Amino acid sequence: MVKALRISDLNVELEETNMKQVQERFGGTFGTQGDAGDFLEWLCLSGRDVDGRFVLWLKSGEMDAGTVGSFQWRRVPNEVRFDARCGTLPEADKVKLPIPLYPGASESQLFEALGQPTVGHGNTLLYVHEHDEAGKNGTFTVLNTVSIVLRDGAVWAIEVLKVSMS
Repeated sequence: MVKALRISDLNVELEETNMKQVQERFGGTFGTQGDAGDFLEWLCLSGRDVDGRFVLWLKSGEMDAGTVGSFQWRRVPNEVRFDARCGTLPEADKVKLPIPLYPGASESQLFEALGQPTVGHGNTLLYVHEHDEAGKNGTFTVLNTVSIVLRDGAVWAIEVLKVSMS
C-alpha cells in the first residue's frame, strides 16, 4: 500500500531511509523515550500547503534501527504553535505519498486510492496489508498498515507503519 513518502526532493523509504538523513536535510530536533524494546525516536516537521497547515511526525522504533519505520501526517488548526524542536518546511517543500492521498482529500478520493478499509470505527479507518517477500536471507513477511482519520468528510490524518518480520 504505502511504503514511502516524498518530502520535497527526498524520497523517504520506510525501513530504508535513516532518520538522521531527514534531520540533516530539513532540521528539527529528535525526541526520544523508552529503551530497548520500548524505544521510540521521532522528528517533527511542520509546513503549509494549499489546504492549510500540517505536521509530519517521522518515527523510528527499536526494530527500525535508526530508519524511518512509520509516520503520521495530519492537518493542524491555524492557532497551533510548535516549539523550536519542530523543523519548519518551506512552502515550496511538498509532502507527497506514492498514491493520490493527502490530508484534505475527500472520502471519495480516499476510497478510490485505497478501496474499502479492513475495519472502521467512527471516524477512523484502518487498512491492513500483509504479504511475503523473498530476500537474500530467505522469505520474510511485510506488514503495512494505513490508519485514516476523517473530519467533515475529508482526510484529517494519515498514519502509516511498515514492519518486516522474518
